[in-house]
Amino acid sequence: MAKVNVLAVDVGIRTCGYVICELDASDISVVTQGEVKPKPKLSMPEKLGCIFDKLCCEIENNKVNCIVVERLYSHYRHPTTLGVLAQVRGVVALIANKYDMMFYEFSPTRARKSFLGKGNANSMQVKKMAEQFSGHEFASEHIADAFSLAVALSHELKVNKLKLEAHII
Repeated sequence: MAKVNVLAVDVGIRTCGYVICELDASDISVVTQGEVKPKPKLSMPEKLGCIFDKLCCEIENNKVNCIVVERLYSHYRHPTTLGVLAQVRGVVALIANKYDMMFYEFSPTRARKSFLGKGNANSMQVKKMAEQFSGHEFASEHIADAFSLAVALSHELKVNKLKLEAHII
């Protein structure tokens, strides 16, 4: 597997956590991490623009090759949340298109299972494991959730490479 710089995003309108990691054959290293926290009084288009601008800036500064996000899920009691998250996720998908990057998505359960071995782990458990695994302290659970997506992508790319090699042989 060639080196890949991935932008992993934990979508949210109040707090959008992200991490940029370099994926290598057997290593995942954190390049940068952060959060986008639009001011609460901004309109929805302004908040989305804030997220767009920050993530574009990170991509340009860190030579990102692909983006990974969580597949949307919302509890039936909170349908409005799904609509808001879909808008943020749409901005991230638009960024992938703008920079002609591969766009990957994983369910939250799959990302956590790939990372922790169980899909029903809470965000604090993900954060602790992410810090132990990476040797970095993560500023928030949102950033740690984004890191778990990068790990899931790393596993997926390795499996795909093995499948390809098996077909060639």
